[in-house]
Amino acid sequence: MTEQRAGKKKRIPGEEPLQQRAVALAARKMRSAADLRQKLIAEGYGAGDVDAAIERLKEVHLLDDTRMAQAVGRHYKDRGNRFIAQKLREKGIAADRKNSALEELPAEFERALAAGEKKLRSLQAMEPRAQAQKLFQHLATRGFGGSVVQKVLRQLTGNAAEN
Repeated sequence: MTEQRAGKKKRIPGEEPLQQRAVALAARKMRSAADLRQKLIAEGYGAGDVDAAIERLKEVHLLDDTRMAQAVGRHYKDRGNRFIAQKLREKGIAADRKNSALEELPAEFERALAAGEKKLRSLQAMEPRAQAQKLFQHLATRGFGGSVVQKVLRQLTGNAAEN
């Protein structure tokens, strides 16, 4: 009798196994609709059934791409707009939701300035030109745009970046 129970999963009355699996995946980790769709199709469920299950999850607010986009934006708040937009693209978030996530954050220049100030503290022992190069590299790899990085360099290091 114990072996019989071990093989059976708990079922919610009136719900299909696909719907239960979709709820379980959505509850375990915040996912975008595209991410959940891809995962369920990879598990062998039909595309039409998966789309219906995803629509049901959206109706009951268990799946919300706008909330997902805002959470990704907050998680990477110390990164540039390009980096955040790339992460959102990877998760299958639509462009209009990307914009809402970026609008919620402080301006890119302010975020770059904060990241630059933090990095500059660890570069104090270096000569000014080397500081500027390291700072440029650090900010660029964090996804900040070139013009934003140049403005931050000018503000933090003065003319050392231009020499």
